[in-house]
Amino acid sequence: MKDTSRGRASRSARRPHQVARDVAIARQVRPLVPWTQREGLRRLAYALRPLVDRGLDSHAIAAELLGLAPGWRPQRPAAFIAAALAGETGSDAAPHPAVEPVRSEAWQEWLTSRGPRAEPVRTDGDRRHARLYGWDRWREIAAHYDDDPDDALDLYGTRLCAYSVGRDARA
Repeated sequence: MKDTSRGRASRSARRPHQVARDVAIARQVRPLVPWTQREGLRRLAYALRPLVDRGLDSHAIAAELLGLAPGWRPQRPAAFIAAALAGETGSDAAPHPAVEPVRSEAWQEWLTSRGPRAEPVRTDGDRRHARLYGWDRWREIAAHYDDDPDDALDLYGTRLCAYSVGRDARA
């Protein structure tokens, strides 16, 4: 009889919510990196675990992956990712061009748009005033909510935002 308890004990256990998060991130990464699209979500999520555990979001992971294999398609994407992250070179990772920075205009535009945002300095008085006198400016509030929901909720509150979006939808 084979004792497998030691092998399992040495691996770090993944909780169900972590696996679900990994799969959700893999679902976002797959359309951004063309050569990963033929790989199953669970297998891709498993290969991306080291990057997810480093705290990278889907766009940062996509940037890492695009730098791994520019201009070619690995036969087994998950195996290639796992080998590349482990620093190994397998038969699947055989000759590929030197890694170059990504030159996609859309990607570069997205990267530059991620710069630090200047958050408005808002006081409780500003919030109170906006919530009290904003009921007749529902179109403006609905547009603000469409642009930046978190900021609109912070300034106008849930009740006024819900009223404005509902009224805008009916209009």
